Amino acid sequence: MLTFNFFLYLFLCGLAYLFSLTYVGWFGGYLLWAVIVLPPALTLLSLPSMLSLRISCRVPERVNLGEKAELSIKFSNRRLLPVRYCSFTVRVVNLFTGESSSYPLRYGLLDDSESMISLPSSSSGTLLCSLEDEQLVSYLGLLRLRPKGQWQAKCTVMPRPKAPENMASLESLPPVSQNFRPKPGGGYSEEHELRQYRPGDNINSIHWKLSSKTDELIVREPLEPVESSTAVLLHSSGELDLSHLYWLSLRLCSWNIEHIIFFGGASAQVSNETDCRRAMLQLLALPRAKCPPLSGSYGRIFDIENGEVRWH
Repeated sequence: MLTFNFFLYLFLCGLAYLFSLTYVGWFGGYLLWAVIVLPPALTLLSLPSMLSLRISCRVPERVNLGEKAELSIKFSNRRLLPVRYCSFTVRVVNLFTGESSSYPLRYGLLDDSESMISLPSSSSGTLLCSLEDEQLVSYLGLLRLRPKGQWQAKCTVMPRPKAPENMASLESLPPVSQNFRPKPGGGYSEEHELRQYRPGDNINSIHWKLSSKTDELIVREPLEPVESSTAVLLHSSGELDLSHLYWLSLRLCSWNIEHIIFFGGASAQVSNETDCRRAMLQLLALPRAKCPPLSGSYGRIFDIENGEVRWH
């Protein structure tokens, strides 16, 4: 890609030519050839360095809220001459909050070197980092190249787990009420229900004493417990809400309580700490949104909204 300096070079060549025509002496010819030959020669000398320059970037996969997070930009040049300068823009977008920032950067005389750029870590979310508008410029600025490809990487800023103010009452939660269903295949069970006899029922399940009083056959049907699911709903998504959600999910995991986290239009099944971290990563990579009304029945429901944790 030609630059403004290239057209300036052509203009200077024209001036040198006019000067050589009007100036009587040897200096005019030498000046003309110097203006014509030297800039292209320097451009050709810098071209191998421009073509061989490699830019690699690295970001941490995950950091905690408020911790130092940096983007490492490494330049690698396998040629003798350095690149005159390289310019690009580092764009950082928080996929959760929607916040965006850009950093126009320019590095001169590039050889093997590394540069560190601080990333914003004051808000939880997934930071999408990318390099845009990359340009390599030759000596004297006559030629500009754009490297092929586009680099992107993600760094997730995780909230810090924080217990809500009503933590004591959470620690003494009553057990989830259990529902029961008929036990497949029958057999012994401490829980049972009484119903009328149906053809095919086991004779041993007949309640003879009660049947004699009602003049109809009554059977004991064994029941087995059905565990009710626990739901955690994130209604608002401030930093305190995220901290409470992270703490609550980890605490439920420590109690061996499987639960489902609902946020925005998505949900995540959590049964251990690994699932909890995976659910938080999924949440922080989505745009912030309100949780829709919950459908279905659950044994216990936690609502997280405006820094408070309620349950019913």
